[in-house]
Amino acid sequence: MSILGNKTLLEHVVTRLESQVTALFINADPALCGAQSLPVIADRVEGYKGPLTGLWSALKSDQLSDADYLMIAPCDGPFIPDNLVSELYQSMVVNDADIACIRYQGFAQPTFSLWNKRILPAVEESLLRQNQGGFKSLLAELKTVYLDWPEQPINPFFNINTLDDLAEAEGLLL
Repeated sequence: MSILGNKTLLEHVVTRLESQVTALFINADPALCGAQSLPVIADRVEGYKGPLTGLWSALKSDQLSDADYLMIAPCDGPFIPDNLVSELYQSMVVNDADIACIRYQGFAQPTFSLWNKRILPAVEESLLRQNQGGFKSLLAELKTVYLDWPEQPINPFFNINTLDDLAEAEGLLL
């Protein structure tokens, strides 16, 4: 696990989200998670098939609460705003949307999104059509509302995917 400012990236995300949601889960291969306290929801399909499989696995999991919504966020996004879930929820409710997705600096950020659990049949249908499942087709097919997040000094939706990204994030913490 990558360390940023004496905490793992996952610890940063958990710290940012834990007060915003009822329960937190990790969608990952349990063998790759190591020792940590959050429940893990494994993909229900053999081999990595993309983020849509993770969404479907979470929606089908018996660990998921009886809430009507599922927030997703990447474990490598350490600068998540502390009001992200409430803002997405408000946007979703006002627009009676299936999905509320962040848009930052003009770009959709589908890995930072809130999903109404009523979309499960559409997710299943999309998985049957695609071998590698991303979110783009569902965002286009379902009623999606985009929440334009105001520009910040630090991009709150910055993902750390490389060592260079990690070094940049370290500089942002100073």
